[in-house]
Amino acid sequence: MSTDLFPKNAPYQVFFDVETTGLYPHLGDRVCEVGIVVAQGDRILETYASLVNPLRPISPGAAAVNGLSDEILRHQPTFAEIADEVIRRLHGQIVVCHNAPFDLGFLQSELARLGRAWQPRQVIDTLQLARKHFHFASNSLSAVANALGIVVQDAHRALGDALTTYRVFCYFQQQLGRQSDLSASDPWQAARKADFGQPGDTELPLLLRKALDTHSELEILYQDGGGNLTRRRIRPTQILSDSGRIYVVAYCHLRGEERSFRLDRMKILSNGGDDGF
Repeated sequence: MSTDLFPKNAPYQVFFDVETTGLYPHLGDRVCEVGIVVAQGDRILETYASLVNPLRPISPGAAAVNGLSDEILRHQPTFAEIADEVIRRLHGQIVVCHNAPFDLGFLQSELARLGRAWQPRQVIDTLQLARKHFHFASNSLSAVANALGIVVQDAHRALGDALTTYRVFCYFQQQLGRQSDLSASDPWQAARKADFGQPGDTELPLLLRKALDTHSELEILYQDGGGNLTRRRIRPTQILSDSGRIYVVAYCHLRGEERSFRLDRMKILSNGGDDGF
């Protein structure tokens, strides 16, 4: 059996990376930069990069890592404006990421906001390859690259990290392709099927469902983690779940930005009466 990861007439490998406003798409964090490297074998065919207006502030922690700011991002295209360009490059190809659940999880979250469904044809995760086949002191992308003598440029920027992932992957392919015990079940060869799904059908209060369907607003009482109650006017945009909890992503007029609200901490106020959750 050939161990060539790049057979002739094979799909392209698309190396994908995102920078984000924070770590948790289910809590309303958004993509603020996309980087893509399209390759076939040892040839880079195309690169694509775009900053993205996330329509919410970037967290101080994320800004410290990627160097982006609200001012830089404010005048950039939204994800809705670049979605077709991104999917056109990914569709039907083998997608390679370093920590695929993070990058593809954010991608799926952005697409879900647009009412679009997409699944990658195949996924290769270089983080999983590093953990399974090598013994680096750290498996972060920059640490792996440094250990391999790969020059890292524009670290923690989307295109720079996509290029670094490509170079790390080429090294892995060269090394692993020589192992005699590799089988088609190995993720670097067979490529893992992705399964990044949005929450299934969830029974929602009627007023919330209507607000989502009509893009209208609600008056709610919300109890935060400290037990404090605030009255808010929100425009719900999305329902997400994490660890069994349901979150309502909505624009909050009180805070002037997009926020996420736990469904079990919300109470809708309607016509002066309560319609409890």
